[in-house]
Amino acid sequence: MGTIGVFTVYGRKRPVIFVHPPDSRPYAVFFVGVALVSLGSAYYHWAPSNDRLLWDRLPMSIAFMAFCSAIVADRIHVKAGNTVLLPILVTLGLLSLFYWDWTELLGRGDLRFYGFVQYYPIIALPVVCWLFPQYRYTAGRYIAWVVSWYGLSKVLEYFDHEVFNVLGHLISGHTLKHLAAAVSTFVVLRMLQRQRQ
Repeated sequence: MGTIGVFTVYGRKRPVIFVHPPDSRPYAVFFVGVALVSLGSAYYHWAPSNDRLLWDRLPMSIAFMAFCSAIVADRIHVKAGNTVLLPILVTLGLLSLFYWDWTELLGRGDLRFYGFVQYYPIIALPVVCWLFPQYRYTAGRYIAWVVSWYGLSKVLEYFDHEVFNVLGHLISGHTLKHLAAAVSTFVVLRMLQRQRQ
């Protein structure tokens, strides 16, 4: 999905999707982050450990922060979102994970900063869309589906064992989490493809 997204953003039809070239920046970072998720996730699941978990979470954080920047750029202020906020948000996402990794080394594994980075936008983005209804790329119905599927992925992740038990040990919540997150990414892709029509 990430690779398809990168080709969508930088392909021949880019001028059809994006009115101004800088508008593509947060989406490019988003899809690169999504593409890297497969590598980070494979690395972690090959031999699960907290050290490897860092590399599983890093690309997810990059993608989510880039998507937040895209919404700010489209709904609030173009330059602020595409130029200023994009590196700031991505850096905050990365720092939240490096902080968690550092506290893991100290034996106390503090996920509060990472949790804030992950969950606050789920609440804030719908509010931003409501307060700033004008958009070019980020149609409200797509944002609602992105947030819903991503929120579902976090619920499935949290209730991993319970889902596994309810489904008769056929599939875990963690596995379904990956599928829900993939659907969320697909919705972003469809949102941009809509611009071609």
